[in-house]
Amino acid sequence: MEDLNRMDWEDIKTFREVMQGNTVRAAAKSLNVHHSTVSRRIEHLEHALGVTLFERRPEGFFPTSAGEDLARAANIFAEDLVAVERHIVGRDNELSGTVRVTMAEPFATLMFAQRLPEFCNAYPGLELEILTSFDLLDVARREADIAIRMDNNPPDTLVGKRLFPYSTSVYAHPDYLARHDFANHPEQARWLGWSGRESRFPDWTRETEFARVPVWGNFGSIGLQLEMARAQMGLILIPCILGDNSPDIVRATRQPPTPSRDIWILTHEDLRRTARVRAFMDFAEMVLRENKDGLTGNLTG
Repeated sequence: MEDLNRMDWEDIKTFREVMQGNTVRAAAKSLNVHHSTVSRRIEHLEHALGVTLFERRPEGFFPTSAGEDLARAANIFAEDLVAVERHIVGRDNELSGTVRVTMAEPFATLMFAQRLPEFCNAYPGLELEILTSFDLLDVARREADIAIRMDNNPPDTLVGKRLFPYSTSVYAHPDYLARHDFANHPEQARWLGWSGRESRFPDWTRETEFARVPVWGNFGSIGLQLEMARAQMGLILIPCILGDNSPDIVRATRQPPTPSRDIWILTHEDLRRTARVRAFMDFAEMVLRENKDGLTGNLTG
């Protein structure tokens, strides 16, 4: 019993990360600690419990039956702890503290950056943490308080407001467009790819006037696609808010922009009435609606 009392929550969190990543290095990266710290915490937990939690193999860590039993209990405890934390934070009606917001980096740099001083002046007691990522951080687990997402089917665990869909269009460098005969020699041009595909003519290109142009490569970063298009390497299909604000590239089509996924401002049910969360959600809606023309590709708006 004395050993059980020495169990540490940091050890449990480390154990859960190793369970998820199967390696010490993956857990260390997730926790932002040195891999030796992960090993030490696992050893400390095994000593406290008097059992071996993992089989150490060259290809990774694999749970023993004791490890699987602990994982089930740890997951339940972690979920309960996060629920209690959300509940406590949700009762906070003071306009002070930190608000953690996750959004795609283009949203942050093109729309929010210039407006943030306005929010900070209005709420001097609040501190903002803006997490710029396309990754879907888990609001339910307090990885963020508010998520601005492009998603037609947001998680049922979150609540918020759907605004409008953003739009995409085809862009390229004007010299690249002038250099190619897309009607008679489409094979001499190329799309810059952005996702895994089984065909050089995927569905997303067939819906454009460049359906006979083959896709080349796979470039998951929109920023990289933009730089490659500026370097006259091909056509790209990107959100209008990015293409229309990027130097050296132009729309490659006269077709109207294509509506894409809906823009949502989301939080967890337990946080929706928190004063600081409400304050930023209202501010975010104002900023997004004021940028509707840019997001929907309305150049005459």
